[in-house]
Amino acid sequence: MIRLIISDIDGTLVPEGGSVVNPEYMVVIRKLLDLGVQFAAASGRQTSSIDAIFHELRDRIYYLGDNGASIQKNGETEKEMLMDRENLLLLLKELKNIPGQRPLISVKEGYYTDDRDEAFYRLVFEEYKGVGRVVEHIEDYADSCIKLSLYCENGAREIYDQIYGKWKDRFAIHVSGARWVDINDFESTKGNAVQWLQEKYGITPEETVVFGDNYNDISMMKRAARSYASELSHPDIRAAAGRVAASYEKDGVLKVLKEILTEVRDER
Repeated sequence: MIRLIISDIDGTLVPEGGSVVNPEYMVVIRKLLDLGVQFAAASGRQTSSIDAIFHELRDRIYYLGDNGASIQKNGETEKEMLMDRENLLLLLKELKNIPGQRPLISVKEGYYTDDRDEAFYRLVFEEYKGVGRVVEHIEDYADSCIKLSLYCENGAREIYDQIYGKWKDRFAIHVSGARWVDINDFESTKGNAVQWLQEKYGITPEETVVFGDNYNDISMMKRAARSYASELSHPDIRAAAGRVAASYEKDGVLKVLKEILTEVRDER
């Protein structure tokens, strides 16, 4: 029987940067919770941005924020992984000489950036509903950084290719969206966050369902016997998942959740 469901957000439930889902998601998820199924929203987003979507269920579901670096329930942090300060400072220094990207640091309290572009501000703090502010120097927050994100105006792959070779041995680096590159501590993966939940509740991969659409979702797909990739995903992601769900435009995840709800009820 299915006992744990984890879903990515951007590109899976909503378009990148979206913050509104079909209200029926909350109805179906609540019914699954009432039947004893655990649910988690796993995202590269900071937990405050996840909460903008799932606030009405925040006391019952888990937020696996910042690619699993922060695990929260009902506003309480249950696990947190910080980036190495010295290497982060070196990377931030190098990024100042790489055009076409805008850095965004995530900490427990929210987002910080020292980039003053107005469109970037609107994207992070209005579209993504992030909590935080523009500061003078994001280096001042290196001690408490959970994740560094780079918004790449000309596409994520260009910036990813520039930094991956030099920094891959110091940080986990993933393309997490069409214009986003996420950088974390090696232990901070969605897959490790899913494993933490499985161990907490004694849940096996065979009892786990995962939904995702991008490279930072592959680690959690490996923790589930049943994984779905959005039909809009890169072929690599669809291959890693093994199953395909309709796009967010068609409420593809919602359709599968309804099927799972029926399965769980029948097994009961």
